[in-house]
Amino acid sequence: MTFLRGARVFFAVLFVFVTYMTLTPNPDDTKTEIDIARWIAMMLFGDGSFADKVAHFVAYGSLGAAAALAQIRIAGRASLAIVALAFYGALLEGMQGLGGVRTPDFFDGLANAVGAGVGYPAMAFVSSFIAAGVRA
Repeated sequence: MTFLRGARVFFAVLFVFVTYMTLTPNPDDTKTEIDIARWIAMMLFGDGSFADKVAHFVAYGSLGAAAALAQIRIAGRASLAIVALAFYGALLEGMQGLGGVRTPDFFDGLANAVGAGVGYPAMAFVSSFIAAGVRA
């Protein structure tokens, strides 16, 4: 399996996982925050209650980074893939209200969108340095 194919498989698996976790119908059955997200929230904001937003940002940032590694583009443009992932994260957050179990949160959707918007270009930037090092 080539690196690109493996990256695309990883992106697909992560996409399904993040989608599932975003739409999980029984969040009360799971731990509501990850300890590392709480720690990051404390370091950045001085308040552990932002752990949920940090977790959303990290999940969709990882998805964006995986999309960059997989060279996901729409109509040949990375910028459209970034916009699509950001929109997807916001849309899924809005869909949480359809089941009646979870309540959508505008700021969770915003964290999803910003995470995707940061993750893709950050990984593309890092990848360009790695590729330059390989060519050198």
